[in-house]
Amino acid sequence: MAPVWEEDLPTAVTPKVPFEPNPNWSAFYAGGPEIQAYLTRTVKKYNLDRDVKLSHEIIHANFDEREGIWNLKISHKGNVFDDWCNVLVSATGFLSHWKWPDIPGLHGFKGVKVHSAAWDEDFDYKGKKIAVIGNGSSAIQIMPEVAKSAAHVVNFIRSPTWITPGLGSAVIGGEVNRLYGEEEKRRFREEPGELNRHRKEIQQGSNKAFGLFVKDSEAQKAAFESTSKMMLDRLGGDEELAAKLTPTWEVGCRRATPGPGYLEAFTQSNVSLTTSPISLITPSGILTKDGTHHAVDAIIYATGFDVSHRPPFPLLGLNNLDLRDYWKDEPLGYLSVACPHFPNLFFYSGPNAPVGHGSLMAALSWITRYISLWLRKIASEDILFVAPTSEATEEFNAYGDEIMERFVWSGGCRSWYKKGRVDGRVTAVWQGSAIGFKEAIGELRPEDFKIVWRTGNRWRWMGMGGRGWRG
Repeated sequence: MAPVWEEDLPTAVTPKVPFEPNPNWSAFYAGGPEIQAYLTRTVKKYNLDRDVKLSHEIIHANFDEREGIWNLKISHKGNVFDDWCNVLVSATGFLSHWKWPDIPGLHGFKGVKVHSAAWDEDFDYKGKKIAVIGNGSSAIQIMPEVAKSAAHVVNFIRSPTWITPGLGSAVIGGEVNRLYGEEEKRRFREEPGELNRHRKEIQQGSNKAFGLFVKDSEAQKAAFESTSKMMLDRLGGDEELAAKLTPTWEVGCRRATPGPGYLEAFTQSNVSLTTSPISLITPSGILTKDGTHHAVDAIIYATGFDVSHRPPFPLLGLNNLDLRDYWKDEPLGYLSVACPHFPNLFFYSGPNAPVGHGSLMAALSWITRYISLWLRKIASEDILFVAPTSEATEEFNAYGDEIMERFVWSGGCRSWYKKGRVDGRVTAVWQGSAIGFKEAIGELRPEDFKIVWRTGNRWRWMGMGGRGWRG
């Protein structure tokens, strides 16, 4: 059995396929099964899986500078074969390589262990003593659901996190969620402008709220005060518990997480909190540094992902430079979508992507347009390869690091935005607003790129001078 996953962004404003808005969402924040059904239906309707190969894993990629192609080794059901492409696009996302935490004794535990990103559908937590490690977005959804039927749940956290009102919930009067009525859905179906108006209302609210992410702004101060009060209220006024669960750093330093039911769960008799660091996983439970041994039947690890942006396979660019080595210390990308020394390689949600503000789905559509502009230019102008220059990339990151100090993402929290560090560069979040990102990648900047043509003359693409002539 699995907890009930639920979108924590307004579903109507984050259409999973931009050209297929859905007027029939059941709720402002839709559940996982409904979103999956929508995606399955849309893929079938437009035959979107025509060119999709499942269970295929790239295990090696090497750029051939002379031919201007990526040579690939691909594994499929135990067999390895070669393929190639002119342009390679990484669409794996930044939260795709989950990992077990580095805790002594982890694999010696005799009970059930499960990671939130690789959920075992056969795992039955009813009537069991459960440990949940972590308090990020996944743990915050899992814990209250598991607590409904588990004998006892103990949540292990290293530091507190902000539990906020629902993202975009001002549109529904601050409610935890709201079901769409049949009349409302009928209007969305029959009057597409109504659905578009609703989506714009939500999106405009997000854009106007950007001031929240500016350190010491009035919006940030107001959010700090109101969210602190809301968390105390949800904890039933328990000030001792609130002191352990309420951060002292800025709202938004870590990803703002609504988490309906998470705080309320701590008021239940079968839920407890532990802030003492974990020393050891024993065969029967968890030993913390305060000397307490917590005997449990199962451990749920909601401990996150590898957020280094490094690929899990050798990816060799110019002069056989491996991207895993190039990004070993810090992932330094160009506008989140490209990287010097790695020609004809583009990224969805590369380093410093717009994941801290606005709709990520909208940003992905902007990135698609940007990559398409390069594809059109490469194909129509007989270009061998393109790659951002080191100079342009270094200046972009220097600018980003400087301006990032204005924003809460560089605050004093431990966050995956900073590769799990308290201090250090912000590597995951775009240095500004979502609209700023849209403007930055709205058009190509060829002056930032090294462009190599297939012939010695960049004008050969014009052919014999008769382009467009139909004589």
